Amino acid sequence: MFSFWTELSSGLRASVLITTALAIVFVIVGARVSKLKTSDAPGGITLIFVMIVEFINENQREYFSKYWRVFTPLLFTIFIYLAFANTAALWGLSAPLSNLNVALSFSLFAFGTIQISALIIKKPWGRMKDLMDPNPAFLPLNVIGEISTPFAMGLRLFGNLLSGSIIGIIVYGLTSWAGIIFGAFLLHPIFDIFFGAIQAYVYFMLFSIFLSMAVED
Repeated sequence: MFSFWTELSSGLRASVLITTALAIVFVIVGARVSKLKTSDAPGGITLIFVMIVEFINENQREYFSKYWRVFTPLLFTIFIYLAFANTAALWGLSAPLSNLNVALSFSLFAFGTIQISALIIKKPWGRMKDLMDPNPAFLPLNVIGEISTPFAMGLRLFGNLLSGSIIGIIVYGLTSWAGIIFGAFLLHPIFDIFFGAIQAYVYFMLFSIFLSMAVED
């Protein structure tokens, strides 16, 4: 087991650690929420998560008229994971999405989720009608768009995380101790928090938009 762990890339190890930590936190918060009564006011970390969940629910109602309750838990989980994965360097971990394999796995997951959900909800013929909109001549172009869009989303994450890591390494490698301090106090907050959080939100929004377009009328 230990040898298997050491053979994983640093990005994959970071992904496992982040997933495990988030799962533990969600279980704890879920247990606290389940014990609350309707008259109780949540506090502390429970209140923070309640506010975040409410914000996400309101956001998803703008895109899904009928199926927001079905897909919001999935999209929320992805958003929380990406928010922490993209800022992993702050915790001394490698950013998982700077690994191309992890980024492409998000592309495959988005593609599979969109297509399978559309086939289940709209049935094969309804899905085919969407792909032939506005007329059958557009079927090849629509199919190319359905395939390329999720992969572009994953590659966008990979490119942004990798470029941020490279810029940080260049600054640390080419500057003096003053430059290292400058990078630690300025570059990390910019690339790891600001850009990382934005990329997580952008992926979350794009996934929500394309999924809602596929399953909603």
